[in-house]
Amino acid sequence: MKKIINRLTAKNILMLVISFVCMFFLTTASPFYEFNRSVDANTMYTVGKGLLHGLLPYKDLFDNRGPLIYLIHSANAIFSYNSFTFIYVIESLLLFLDIAYINRILSMKLSARTAMFCSFLFIPLAFTSRIFYYGDLPEEYAMTFVLILLYSCIKYNWFDMPRRYYIVNGCFVAILFWIKYSLVIPWVIFFIYVGLACLFTKRFKKLFVIILDALIGFLSVTLPIIILYWATGALKFLFNDYFYLNLTHYHVQNASFAYTLFKMEYPTFGFSHHLVIIRTVYYLMIAIFICSVVRYMREAKMHDSNKILLVLIVFIDIIATYEVGGASFSYYLFACEPFIIFYLFELGLLVDKYLYNKKYLIWALSVIALLGIFVTNRNYRTSLHYSKPSQSYQYEYSKIINKSKDKSLLNYRFLDVGLYTYTGTHADNRFFIRNNITYKPMYDAQRDYLHSLKYKFVVTKYRKGWRLWKVDTRFLKKHYTRLRHMRFNYQDHSEGWIDLYVRK
Repeated sequence: MKKIINRLTAKNILMLVISFVCMFFLTTASPFYEFNRSVDANTMYTVGKGLLHGLLPYKDLFDNRGPLIYLIHSANAIFSYNSFTFIYVIESLLLFLDIAYINRILSMKLSARTAMFCSFLFIPLAFTSRIFYYGDLPEEYAMTFVLILLYSCIKYNWFDMPRRYYIVNGCFVAILFWIKYSLVIPWVIFFIYVGLACLFTKRFKKLFVIILDALIGFLSVTLPIIILYWATGALKFLFNDYFYLNLTHYHVQNASFAYTLFKMEYPTFGFSHHLVIIRTVYYLMIAIFICSVVRYMREAKMHDSNKILLVLIVFIDIIATYEVGGASFSYYLFACEPFIIFYLFELGLLVDKYLYNKKYLIWALSVIALLGIFVTNRNYRTSLHYSKPSQSYQYEYSKIINKSKDKSLLNYRFLDVGLYTYTGTHADNRFFIRNNITYKPMYDAQRDYLHSLKYKFVVTKYRKGWRLWKVDTRFLKKHYTRLRHMRFNYQDHSEGWIDLYVRK
């Protein structure tokens, strides 16, 4: 307790307050937003709420994310059943750790004011709408943990690192493994490198201690999850849905490694015009990034083996993240954004060189950097404080459903659009949404739900080139009345229409 009190310095309190204020506008999980537009966040929340009603992920409610992310959202439902306030608090604390560890790393070579300025600049650079989407990303946990991993690799030589760091990193691996296992890439590199280094230098006792400590950390998170699913008879569903189906049926990008390299070499960034200018800037940024990493390795006081480890973590993680999904969905790359720190280091050297004695100017730049969140992230425009309620299908449709005594709802052939959340209901069928997995039993089950006429309300989404099957259209026309027809838009998804039907 005394150690925590000692760390409540004015600087840490300032960073904590700034984190909560910035995240208030950045994530649509915050109280600033009446509705969370993220289909992924709403899906995780619906499954998490199910736990409070005795419905287990995978066994009773189907989704393909890790079990720990549902436990986190279940905790949110305890605090606030119709909002994401607890998630907002978690995201704010993660952001605080992000800028705190960036500040620690940069303070090793830069002045205190410049390190703080660069830490604040990280926020608008990393939390852009293009990559952060609407927030509540599993990658947010990875970002914080990667920064702590980088800090430990920079501060300590791998052979002198305190044992607690191996235990903590074991915990990090377990947390990410049970949230989204593709996020553990940096730790795979870290532990393989350290293990081989121990073997080559004949530090066999050290290797045994590292393995033991890492296992202690990993099992402290893993065992409770395994015991929970074993005791409830859902262990088979956990391994089948989270591992087997993800590996065999979930094709984020059905692409070869050659395609991944092509996307890295010739990105479009969603633009169809001015590609020559955009790609020129892109290649220039790659060159600057490589130079920044090299410059940092020269300036940093680290053992040569740690420098090699750091370089491997940075570049292999970026390439591997592109391969597992980043070439198709930009939010996968959010987990790689801790490496922006090398750009910030290069910028910090220039600030210290030319503005070192101009403290008021540096503080002014810090304020401007923080205001930059309204330039790079436009989520605030989705708030009802900015837009009209009539522009939000969640507002209009939940208002209609909440007037009915029978709120039974089927979210048909699309991801969770948030109506389970804002009508205060919970899903009661296993395939309560159409997941992004190509899985025939899910499609068949959803159609069975529709044709059962069990649900008073049905919500569907379609766009040009992606419509309901004719058999479903005919069925809806015969047995349901379309109440509303509104436009739908989501980051990285095509605009389309979302319809609300009521049973005749």
